[in-house]
Amino acid sequence: MSERIEAIKDDLAAGRQRINEVLDQIGEQWETQVYADGLQWNVRQLVNHLADADRAQSNLVINLAEGKDIIPADFDLERYNRRVTEKTAEKAPDQSREEMAAQRQQLLAWLDDLDENKLDLIGRHGSLNMLSITQILGVIANHEHTHADDIAQALHL
Repeated sequence: MSERIEAIKDDLAAGRQRINEVLDQIGEQWETQVYADGLQWNVRQLVNHLADADRAQSNLVINLAEGKDIIPADFDLERYNRRVTEKTAEKAPDQSREEMAAQRQQLLAWLDDLDENKLDLIGRHGSLNMLSITQILGVIANHEHTHADDIAQALHL
C-alpha cells in the first residue's frame, strides 16, 4: 500500500477515533440539542446523520473511482439532510454506530485495493464543490471530527 493511501487511512482513523471517544461519553444525553440553527439536531440525530453521511460519501468515492459522477448539479444538501433526519427519526444511536463501523471496514478494504492514481479523480461532492477522491476522503474524516467537537462542546465533555 502506498504512503499516500496509508496517510488517508490514518486521517480517517483519527476522525473516527475522535467521534467514538465523544460518543462513548454520552450516557443518557442522546436527546441533548447540539445545534440551535438549521435542522437543530440533537446528539442522536447527529449520530444518525454521521452514519448516513459516511455511507453516502463512501459510496460517492467508490463510484467516482469507477468513473461515475453520481451527484447531480442541482443536488440540495439541506433538503437531503432534512429528509434523512425524517427517515431516521426512530433509529437508535447504537444502530448508527454499528453501521458506521461496518461501513468504515468496507471503505478501508476498498482503499487497500485502490490504484493510487484514482485518488486524483474529480467529481461533484454533496456540497456541490468539485473535489478529488483524496479531498472527499479528507472531508469524511473532518466531518466526523468537527461534529465530535460540536457534541463535546454542547455537552461540556
